Amino acid sequence: MKELSFSNLLWESTVKSWGGILTFLSFIGAFLVFYLVPESTSIELKYILPVIIVVFFLVVVALRTAWVACQGSDTKIPRVMYVKDAPKAYQGACALFLVEPTLLLSHDAIISVYYLEDGLERLVGVGKVINVQNDKKVQIVITDNYDFGEKLSQIMANSKDELKKLIVKASVPSFILEDISNGR
Repeated sequence: MKELSFSNLLWESTVKSWGGILTFLSFIGAFLVFYLVPESTSIELKYILPVIIVVFFLVVVALRTAWVACQGSDTKIPRVMYVKDAPKAYQGACALFLVEPTLLLSHDAIISVYYLEDGLERLVGVGKVINVQNDKKVQIVITDNYDFGEKLSQIMANSKDELKKLIVKASVPSFILEDISNGR
């Protein structure tokens, strides 16, 4: 789904909220009230009914807008697409990940990598974002290998089954931040 500004989201919801049908019914209802309601009514229904119709239309548009916004806010953890050797500029790094475009990661963000095994996510590495490409894909260099083990060679070979098991998160465990602040 493309990103929409609030005004574009509101307009799209108005257009797609049975706009033509509701507008047509609203005008017919308003005209019928003006011509069919007797003048002697104690409450001028010819003014109340059009307001009710317009409020109903606005409620339908608001509910659709909320629904579309809720569906569009489903931010997913990015999938690792490709792995290769780390660039020479990052000595000591073990790999370079290319991950799907995401709003979760920005340049120079510290990330953690987990490996999904038997339903458990195991911390295997920590890295940082080194580039957000023009096509919005994100390059991450893995700076600390905590527990990749023999899986790293399969990951570096871009095994689709192994890449599916990698989980990149935009946070790191507190013990790593404590190590960094203590000069590790």
